Amino acid sequence: MPRRLVVRRSDPSDISAREEAAGPLADGQVRLRVDLFGLSSNNISYALYGDMLGYWDYFPVDDDHGCVPVWGFADVTESGHEQLPVGARLFGYLPMGEELVITPASITDLAVDDASPHRAGLHPWYNRYYRCDTDPVWTAGGEPMQATMWALFMTGWALANQLAETAGTVVVSSASSKTALALAWTLHHHHNDITVVGATSPRNLAFVETTGAYDHVVAYGALTPGGGGALDDVDGPAAFVDAAGSPAIRERVHAELGTRLIDSVGLGATHQGAGTATGELSGPTPRFFFIPDVAEQLAETAGRASYHADFAAAWKRFARWIDETLTVESGSGVDEITAAYRKAMVGGVGPEAARVLTW
Repeated sequence: MPRRLVVRRSDPSDISAREEAAGPLADGQVRLRVDLFGLSSNNISYALYGDMLGYWDYFPVDDDHGCVPVWGFADVTESGHEQLPVGARLFGYLPMGEELVITPASITDLAVDDASPHRAGLHPWYNRYYRCDTDPVWTAGGEPMQATMWALFMTGWALANQLAETAGTVVVSSASSKTALALAWTLHHHHNDITVVGATSPRNLAFVETTGAYDHVVAYGALTPGGGGALDDVDGPAAFVDAAGSPAIRERVHAELGTRLIDSVGLGATHQGAGTATGELSGPTPRFFFIPDVAEQLAETAGRASYHADFAAAWKRFARWIDETLTVESGSGVDEITAAYRKAMVGGVGPEAARVLTW
């Protein structure tokens, strides 16, 4: 029987394996065997905000448990749809389990959507699966980085293109995070007239500096509101991208940049510590950047094929760089997947690692 890992919704650190019977396919359904997938702090965010943001609804378990979503690759092992034969390989949003049954719809040369009834009201960006044999992003040797970085790079790439329209300097917290690196790389390689400043914890300072993704790197402790701080030399107009999700860091950056700050963007929640917040935030009201909405809007405006081709071209350049920047750490089997999840839950995976897992 296929297995999947489930977590307690009230305590996502409580993870266990569960065997479930594989029932027969209904007309038009396709059975996928989950193969290789990535695991990062992004997946931990899915678990922590599963109820709030509806992530448990994609691969439902029961009222008390959820299955953590991952990005990765799966192969068709049984098909009731002539356009998706056995052996076809897909990339997309998968359960942390061995199997997924989908109901294909809106099939194009590029992708297929899952029209399973329980996913009808969910975001289409998460319901789309890309066909590896025709996807310009895919290369056989590039699967580990695609599984780890695809969604994070699309986030950084789209945000960078947006910020470049107004900002002369971009300050990024949690500069060692993979989404922040994607943002900084895109700003450097597509908008090289913009200065990028990375703020990070002291333990990650050396790693961030070695990536070469930032013009300047500062430790959180060097942020000093009221003058004499690490951001004194920043020329306006400036934008702040908050990948850390720490209210204290956000307050300090806002205060130090003052009137130079024209935009503040919430992007993630990698670090809830780094000092005590006062609850008083000066400057622009932070806005939340949600890549599923942004990507769907951009694809609708440009046409999905054109949008994806532009993304694929940028991805291939980025992939060469990130492949030299991160080290792939592999694991296989239920025990190693479980251990990797528990380690990621407590922040035990260093920023230099790309964690890739298989069943």
